[in-house]
Amino acid sequence: MNDVVKSPKHYQIIEGVESIDIIASSMTCEQFKGFCLGNIIKYRMRAGNKDELNQDIDKANFYVDLFNMKKYLCRG
Repeated sequence: MNDVVKSPKHYQIIEGVESIDIIASSMTCEQFKGFCLGNIIKYRMRAGNKDELNQDIDKANFYVDLFNMKKYLCRG
């Protein structure tokens, strides 16, 4: 099943590796936190204008969890 919020197929680079893993591992924890905050703001500002309102809000909210789930990958 393709979860468009938590694990969209178009972000899976190879089996078991998503682009977010590569992004997090290329940044410091502070940089990754800023990246996630930027995405939270982006999805909230566009909510309902591109995708369904609830889908955009869910994406924004997921970036809070995503930071906590992936920060261990950060460098430094």
